[in-house]
Amino acid sequence: MESQSVLTQTLYAQLRDEALSYALSIFENGMAGSPYVATIKGRAYIYWQVPMPQGGTKSRYLGADNPETQTLVERLRTRKQATDGALSALSATTRVYLSSGGAEIEPAHFKIMDWLARHGLFSKGLVVVGSHAFASIGNALGVRWGTSSRTTDMDFARPDGIQLAIMGNRETINVPEIVKARDPSFSEICGLDIREPSTSLLSRKTRVRIDFLTNKTHWSDNKPRFFADLGITAEPLEHMDYLIGKTFPGLLIGRTHAIPVMLPDPAHFAVHKLIIRRANGFEQKTKKDILQATEIIAALRENGGESDLLEAVRALPQGGKNRLHRVLPAIPDEDARKIIENILGAPESTGEPEDVFPGF
Repeated sequence: MESQSVLTQTLYAQLRDEALSYALSIFENGMAGSPYVATIKGRAYIYWQVPMPQGGTKSRYLGADNPETQTLVERLRTRKQATDGALSALSATTRVYLSSGGAEIEPAHFKIMDWLARHGLFSKGLVVVGSHAFASIGNALGVRWGTSSRTTDMDFARPDGIQLAIMGNRETINVPEIVKARDPSFSEICGLDIREPSTSLLSRKTRVRIDFLTNKTHWSDNKPRFFADLGITAEPLEHMDYLIGKTFPGLLIGRTHAIPVMLPDPAHFAVHKLIIRRANGFEQKTKKDILQATEIIAALRENGGESDLLEAVRALPQGGKNRLHRVLPAIPDEDARKIIENILGAPESTGEPEDVFPGF
């Protein structure tokens, strides 16, 4: 782990402000499409024709061809030009940021995420998790990781019940259909229990995998949960409520521009990486988890964020703290290990199962 230059960190702040400012016009309400005139029984009517992700177009009726409707068309054209200009400015800042030392995610992944962003995915309460979150957290903290963040997986998590909290955004989208419209080689893949609906998509061409996750509501909650407004089913995982219970606005950065997204709090992300348990056969992923956690702890230490780690550890129930005690010897960095040891104090046994979390 090494710090990015002051210039790079300054450019990140500028890029974040621009991306957040332009998000609504570019990624939410960007005016794709164009007007056309239809003549019906000798009278002219104006429509706005918009390309659809599944192919084909959708037409929105604007009105009869008259001065008022022509004025509306001009406003729509002006709005579309402003959106194009906003994206051009954002792209310019992104290029400067990357040339100064900022990190980007894999182009194949960014294209899919950009496609999803333009169809409103990230306005619906999803949090980017996994290795893409790790890479994005590095940019937000102003550091370059020594540990590789490359991955073939794209992981998105959404809290259970959030649909009720998203007001003013009731539009339903079908994420699998949107993904397949971008890359027809994507298809749903079965999990361990073939009787349950799929929670993942896999591209036969690129081998990119998209996983949808959510939190457990009790210890035996293993049934995939369907989110009707997204057309997806998400897999409930232990500790996910802890990981995505505290988030912050960050950026997914590609070669052309940046996408504003929600990311897990860095300290919670690091602690989660240490307490997560993987099945036998995933030892390499466990090692990668610990290395990523170690680098984030080091970055927080450099940035004066030890109080964030203190809060993150204190937020764990006793079962999580016991798990953290057990994984301490595997942390390779002595300073990072001592920070966690000092926060934890002596191990405490409550007689509870190891994985008892709030609500279980």
